[in-house]
Amino acid sequence: MLSRKLPFYEIEDGIYEIDEFDCVSVFVIVGEKRALVVDTGTGIGNLKWIIEEKITDKPYDVVLTHNHGDHTGGAGFFDEVWIHAADMDWSGQAAPSVEFRKDYAGTIRRRENKNYDYDVETDIRPWEKAPKLKKMTDGQVFDLGGRRVTAYHCPGHTAGEMVFIDDLTKTLLLGDACNCNLLLGRGFGKNPRDEIRIAREGLERLIAMRGQYEHFYNAHHDFRGFGQTLYAEALEDAAGCYGSLLDGTAKFVEVPDSLFLDNPPKVAAEYGKVQVSYMDGRIDEV
Repeated sequence: MLSRKLPFYEIEDGIYEIDEFDCVSVFVIVGEKRALVVDTGTGIGNLKWIIEEKITDKPYDVVLTHNHGDHTGGAGFFDEVWIHAADMDWSGQAAPSVEFRKDYAGTIRRRENKNYDYDVETDIRPWEKAPKLKKMTDGQVFDLGGRRVTAYHCPGHTAGEMVFIDDLTKTLLLGDACNCNLLLGRGFGKNPRDEIRIAREGLERLIAMRGQYEHFYNAHHDFRGFGQTLYAEALEDAAGCYGSLLDGTAKFVEVPDSLFLDNPPKVAAEYGKVQVSYMDGRIDEV
């Protein structure tokens, strides 16, 4: 039997955070008529059972914040998913192999030094099918009945990164658009500096929308704690870090590589509590 031991917690009224064994968080927003599932995790255990048997019996849509394997790894267990057009290329991590998913789960297990309640061979399994991809657009509204969730394009981590604001609880779900160890994507701008500018503008747009949200959560709780919000100045610090890279005032530090544990330390730009780096390469060479 597939593991049903994924912890979940109601973080706001009708919004649930599901912890996929420290790999990533999946969020479920439940309205009066429908629900919305934000991301599908790495695809460990029986996420659908948690959603449908423990959280809601309502019909639901599935949206993806972006096309990295720790967010799309479970997509093949759903019929269709929404994703931004810029992240619809499923030739790489977006359609992750079983081997990638096992490797990633193993990395998290080693990094956290924990034993989790799932079996690698049983619970990380091939997709039943490829899901239908539906194009999500900036400003798209998902009406769940009694609450509306709006999707906003916020490129930076990837070209098609999306975030979501629930109007009922004034909650912002950030995906990987903001975190304390923020990884900047590549290839979506004219050059690296243009990409940093685009990423900064995306966060500044969210900061200007402060009246629409009071709480915000990112997709990895290693810097905030399960069920807890990111610290209050996280968006400003991340935007400030991008700004320091553009104006030449960035402070650079060496940090451990949290994804490739055997690699030497990475170079990151630091501003407040936020560090920005590339997954591959040096941010100080921009």
